[in-house]
Amino acid sequence: MRLRWSISTAVLSFGLALPAWAGLCQAPFMHDGGQTQLVGSGAMQLGADLTFSDVSKQGANDCQARVRGVARFGLAGLPPGKSSLDYFMVVKDGHASFERADDQGRRVPVKGKFDLRMLGLFAYGDSSLREGQTFPALRFQIDLDKKAVDTKPIVVHTTAKTVGARQVIQTSAGEQSCWPINYTRRTEATQASFSGLVLPIPATDSEVTDWFCSDLHMVMKQESRQNGIASQVEVTRLQ
Repeated sequence: MRLRWSISTAVLSFGLALPAWAGLCQAPFMHDGGQTQLVGSGAMQLGADLTFSDVSKQGANDCQARVRGVARFGLAGLPPGKSSLDYFMVVKDGHASFERADDQGRRVPVKGKFDLRMLGLFAYGDSSLREGQTFPALRFQIDLDKKAVDTKPIVVHTTAKTVGARQVIQTSAGEQSCWPINYTRRTEATQASFSGLVLPIPATDSEVTDWFCSDLHMVMKQESRQNGIASQVEVTRLQ
């Protein structure tokens, strides 16, 4: 089953400016031929293989790149799925936005499509975090492909996020000094229909920790626990 990803318009506007992602332009993958891979395991599997090209930098907080790859999503009760990505990422004054090419080849803002922030990769670009700092709650929507199933969207909420005390952890890039950022992720109950069989998908709550590593300007590991079952998304390749 193929999944089509989306993020609600409310998240893009959210009554606020998009969070400042200063430092994203200095991320290790931000160069022509840059690559990063995320691998997920557990009850809620989330991952991606991304490549970066057409990278240009006008300053420390101003750059752009084309991002291509495949994102994967697996939710307990549904078969795993994937979605192809081909976006233009523009970082201006530390604020990031995403565009795609329309049928005429024009670049238009991404609306109702997959948001790379859901991977956690681009969530905290500012490397000057501090203990006790908070980030606002968010709401994401994942639309299943109507050609494959007749289902309601999967709606995901995250509570406000709080930065904990910095720790040294082991990552695929070696030992790093990283900030644990803690929050709760709630997936609303929904249902999917497969060949006339209606499959209920229960609501779930997970306690989540994103490990943001300042020297790499990115989240290198996400840990979560749902009903006592541990899940993890980790950057396994970075170049």
